[in-house]
Amino acid sequence: MNETKVTEHHSDSVVLFLDGDKVVMAVIVEVQLRYEKDKIYDWFPYVANLWARRRCPTTLVVYAPERRTARRCAAPIPIGHPGLTLTPLVIGPDAVPVITDPETAVETPELTLLSGAIHGNENRDVLKAVVHALNAIEPSKTVLYVEYVAKRLSEAAKRELETLMTMIKPERHSIVAVTNYADGQAAGQLDTLRRILVRLIEKRGLALTDESRSQISECADTDTLDMWVERAILAERAEDIFN
Repeated sequence: MNETKVTEHHSDSVVLFLDGDKVVMAVIVEVQLRYEKDKIYDWFPYVANLWARRRCPTTLVVYAPERRTARRCAAPIPIGHPGLTLTPLVIGPDAVPVITDPETAVETPELTLLSGAIHGNENRDVLKAVVHALNAIEPSKTVLYVEYVAKRLSEAAKRELETLMTMIKPERHSIVAVTNYADGQAAGQLDTLRRILVRLIEKRGLALTDESRSQISECADTDTLDMWVERAILAERAEDIFN
């Protein structure tokens, strides 16, 4: 079992739950935008390694926004040893509630926005709840959240969301967010995407060269920046993001 070359494993994120200074539970969070058949050979080492290091209950949670990908990722992974099977906990469309109640939207704005991104194409009342949720969120975050939801809506649903945002508490920053989203070259949107990209790369522990930083700062195309952000979620090397 000795290896001359150590294989590195990098999960997307790890959340530790503490009781005082003691770690009592660890959660590995993986984002899957598409199904990758070989990913299961990473997931068990993630769980086993973190369990051995932290010596506490360890759980794997996979976020898959596409329904077919979510169902495939939820399949049990038999390791081969009797009784040893890893079954990922998957957060997909079927696991996200359909939120239409304005009061619930204000109480749980982030969950409501996730509901809008997943169910907004089929349900107008979900889009209404999204607007109430946006008005309950810190204004500085509104643009980012609107972009996240809008990019996952059809053109018809996006126009419906824009209309609703002019009707429900328009005095907040929601209308500004929609305007920025519609204007793909808005400086604020570009700066936001650049900051998200750099922070994501750094949080994942990937090496960011001066050349790559310049490439990010000089990019003025939102579609390109958005593509780089999606690549950065799963990339094993920083150079894979830009190639």
